Amino acid sequence: MPEPGQLFYLMGASGAGKDSLIRYAREHLTKLKAIKFAKRYITRPTDSENDGNHHAIEPVEFDQLLKNDYFAMHWNRHGFQYGISKEIDIWLKEGKQVIINGSRQYYLKARNNYPELHAVLIQADREILHKRLLTRQRDSPENIEKRMQWAEDKIKFEDQNELFTIINNNASLKIAGEKFLAILQSGKVKSF
Repeated sequence: MPEPGQLFYLMGASGAGKDSLIRYAREHLTKLKAIKFAKRYITRPTDSENDGNHHAIEPVEFDQLLKNDYFAMHWNRHGFQYGISKEIDIWLKEGKQVIINGSRQYYLKARNNYPELHAVLIQADREILHKRLLTRQRDSPENIEKRMQWAEDKIKFEDQNELFTIINNNASLKIAGEKFLAILQSGKVKSF
């Protein structure tokens, strides 16, 4: 029987670069069969930038999946529903490294359900977050302002287990991407 796998739980404010880091890892680790990238189910239309990281579904379909106990994790944020399927539990039992794009607000519940998860908090300065939100042209100015206010949400990370890392993503994607790859490949916690 294989050793249990490792869950990597990425989180950060809108515009911090979670999807970009997941794409970067996917591009650089394609030959490693031990790594699985969990798709997020979201009740938001897909866009070309995020197609590899999430699956857009209608709210009615999401509710049906939720009713059928399809999700290992699910939450509401920014007016949308988000879910991660239970296939992550199969992958973890197979000894895989599983990467998910999570939510800061759901983190404590995720950690409670998966005590050995490795949390990776992606951070960027406020000005950079704002510029990235404007550049992706997905939200109205009002929604961007709401997301900027939510970016200030403070989450209590006291008493964290040792599997916790913060990556500063203010510079180029390559710099943050290489830091993320180092975390995935070493299996050890580092300060970035």
